Amino acid sequence: MKQEIKKRIYFNEYNFLMGQTTYLPLVSGLLQAYAEKTPDLRNHYDFMPFLFHVDLPEKIISQIDNPFIATFSVMMWNEQLSLQVAKEIKDKFPNCIIIFGGAQPPHRPIDYFKKYPFIDITVRGQGEETFSKILTALVDKSDLREIPSMSWRDPVSGECIVNEEELIFNNDLDRFPSPYLKGLYDDLIKSRKDLNFQAILETNRGCPFMCTFCYWGMGGLNRKFSFHSIERIKQEFEWCGKNGIVYIFNADSNFGQHNRDMEIVDALIKTKEKFGYPEKFRTCYGKNTDEKIYEIARKMFENKLEKGITLSRQSNDREVLKIIKRGNIKMSTYVNLQKKFNEADIPVYSELILGLPGETYNSWKQGIEDLL
Repeated sequence: MKQEIKKRIYFNEYNFLMGQTTYLPLVSGLLQAYAEKTPDLRNHYDFMPFLFHVDLPEKIISQIDNPFIATFSVMMWNEQLSLQVAKEIKDKFPNCIIIFGGAQPPHRPIDYFKKYPFIDITVRGQGEETFSKILTALVDKSDLREIPSMSWRDPVSGECIVNEEELIFNNDLDRFPSPYLKGLYDDLIKSRKDLNFQAILETNRGCPFMCTFCYWGMGGLNRKFSFHSIERIKQEFEWCGKNGIVYIFNADSNFGQHNRDMEIVDALIKTKEKFGYPEKFRTCYGKNTDEKIYEIARKMFENKLEKGITLSRQSNDREVLKIIKRGNIKMSTYVNLQKKFNEADIPVYSELILGLPGETYNSWKQGIEDLL
């Protein structure tokens, strides 16, 4: 019996290329690692090498041959490149299914589909389960309309159909295999000695806040937290240490908010003591925490894991904060934290976002003055 030729999937996740340094493609790895849990998907699909950094469109296209699916993780820094490459893939391979996910595609992408007729499917929120359900439906030739958290183009009318249903919440993140621990990046690291790789890790997902400028709360989809186990986190730290990963970005919304975060920091410090890596660990600290954040940040700074501590404001204007649904820590708390960090010789900095809804020239000036 003739063996069926596997259908090729190309993951496109264009991270910054900073000189010879770039991030390992976390989203692509998570999608592949979860899909490979299903034997039918492993047998039916061929997961091609990751396309993982910003490049000239023609160089990216030259690496793609006979694709069945091209999936794109789309953020504001790579949206235009993703759109251009996706269009050219569709022009060259009309039967290729184009899937967009990430923060940029709207949750109701009706106008987005009209504007970009080469997009076939968009996924909202976290994508592992939805993506695998799509792959399964394409294998079984079943209807896509039963899959939650996605929109797709009707093959007859060309119109966008939105499934309003959301995935059922599950607080166990370990159900998603780690692409680091599964070895999905091992060949990439060995074959690309010309590049220095950075890693993105998660200890949890979700955010209780609803700041409208930020995708972490995802319009209310992920206000509950889900967690990776401490053991899983330690193993990923160990992987980074063994592979000489210099810089880790921690993709948590409010690090320091949970009691277990100090244990995570202690594990990180032990990893650095053992391997000399990572050299730096960058994180986004919790918005409404005082003493825990100070102790964690102090520990990280003393072990040369953190260059400076962010005390974010975004805006100091009450009306702006109300419009953007932002709950800042009290200025008195902010001042207290700043003083403690200064006394410990730990650098701190703040962030204001230019042009938020309701912000005026005068309120912006006043916000800067308050900080100074």
